[in-house]
Amino acid sequence: MDSSSRSHDLNIGVVGAGGIAQVMHLPLLEKHPDVKLKALCDGDISKASLLAEKFGIENIYEDIDEMIQHEKLDAVFILTPNSLHLPMTLLALDYGLNVFVEKPAGKSLAEVERMHKRASEVGKTVMVGMHNRFRSDVQAMYKLIHGQELGKLFFLKTGWLHSRQHAVKQPWLALKNISGGGVVMDLGVQLIDLVWWMLDKPEPVAVKSFSYNINPEIKVEDFCVACITFANEMSVSIEVSWEFPIAEDYFYLEIAGEKGTGTLNPLKLQKIMHGQIVNISPEMKDSKISTFRKAYQTEVDHFIDYLLGRVERLESSVEDSVKVFKIIDALYQSIRTKKEVII
Repeated sequence: MDSSSRSHDLNIGVVGAGGIAQVMHLPLLEKHPDVKLKALCDGDISKASLLAEKFGIENIYEDIDEMIQHEKLDAVFILTPNSLHLPMTLLALDYGLNVFVEKPAGKSLAEVERMHKRASEVGKTVMVGMHNRFRSDVQAMYKLIHGQELGKLFFLKTGWLHSRQHAVKQPWLALKNISGGGVVMDLGVQLIDLVWWMLDKPEPVAVKSFSYNINPEIKVEDFCVACITFANEMSVSIEVSWEFPIAEDYFYLEIAGEKGTGTLNPLKLQKIMHGQIVNISPEMKDSKISTFRKAYQTEVDHFIDYLLGRVERLESSVEDSVKVFKIIDALYQSIRTKKEVII
């Protein structure tokens, strides 16, 4: 069926024509059977023009307000630097549009709370792009954990360390007035969201964190380690870095329960059965790159399916982000005071 003849198409506008839009969101949205890409907005109009031609997008704009006023849209994807997330999301909500905003939702807890409040007032959806929740290996581990295969959990350790040798980052990430912080706002917020969600969203009790600047030319933290204690007696250790002295980037998660252990990247789960350690890992056929790409596809599909009423519960809502940012806020407070912070 031709896309123009389908009555259930969602008209989508995309704001931001950077790397994540070019590599992930635009290709996925262009191919989605229930989406019509109506407009692309970016301050670099020449780049937007090239991408619009490549992905068959009808109209381009330099200003999001102009785009929203001239296009009949159902939702917008906001894929811009962090400092623009709040004003653009509020603008879209005020026009009655649903929003997908890339992580992090904002630069601070106060910004994310404003976003959540406005979405509730106008009755529209705001989903935050936390693609790690949608990884196939993460989903497999989640099911086994919540099936009580590992027993009562008591410890989780995770980290995301970028190799100094291969560090290629957008310059604005290291500008606090744009990003809101350093590696914690880039990688840390994703890991905290992942473990909090995987553990069934427990209430945080306390945070103790430490940061260090491996590269003195970077004015925000490029290394941080933190310990988070939750009300369900879980202890979580997190380490993140942009400049770690290793040969390759390293992403991992290790979890321990009374009956077994699990690791991610690669996925491996072991359980004590009849006095023996037994491998209960499901077979994962996707490569690391394929797992990464498919996570974005599943994430986008979920947002579209939710807007079309195919799924009842939205994953990675802005309400979730408010709760995650309470942990982020305490983490930065701990860095400043060099003390444990009780939440």
